Amino acid sequence: MVFSDRFEAGELLAQKLQEYANDADTIVIALPRGGVPVGYVIAKQLRLPLDIFFVKKIPSPYNPEAAIGAISESGQEYINERAVMMLNVSRHYIDEQKAKILQKIAQKRALYNKPRMNVRGKRVILVDDGIATGASMYLAAKALREEGAKEVIIAVPVAPPDSLALLREVADKVVVVDVPADFMAVGQFYRDFHQLEDTEVMELLQAI
Repeated sequence: MVFSDRFEAGELLAQKLQEYANDADTIVIALPRGGVPVGYVIAKQLRLPLDIFFVKKIPSPYNPEAAIGAISESGQEYINERAVMMLNVSRHYIDEQKAKILQKIAQKRALYNKPRMNVRGKRVILVDDGIATGASMYLAAKALREEGAKEVIIAVPVAPPDSLALLREVADKVVVVDVPADFMAVGQFYRDFHQLEDTEVMELLQAI
């Protein structure tokens, strides 16, 4: 299946999440930036509040595109111990990167002018535009649960089967539109998969 854009993907997901419409204990949380248009449509159609939650990869010291782990804005970390051992990455490097990433996240949070909602006792519908390895979503679900979310539902338009198995370990429920066997990258399932600008994200957050 190919989605025309993230808004269409959000509409299809919203149809699968109708049981949570108008629920006072439910909030939609999107992973920026790609998850925001998807989350916006879901929140609007189900008449739920929308928030964001930042999770960023910790880059390898030898290849900035490759991740050796991830960190959430609440300071939770996921480290790929195997990669760290193979590349002989020091704890000092990880801590240094962590501090830089948390600083950047704080700046983005301030730029978006979106104070965090309290998730304690809430059902969280955690949204992104798709999943590849699932590491970021896994960490986000784990962090939100530790912050007191009573239930975490992961909702994504597309994901490979092996990543879904990982996510079911931390989510109460995983809702997905398409689980293709020939998965290579999230972008292959969208006609429009442009990189969102901060201004686009801010407009959507302010419009709800």
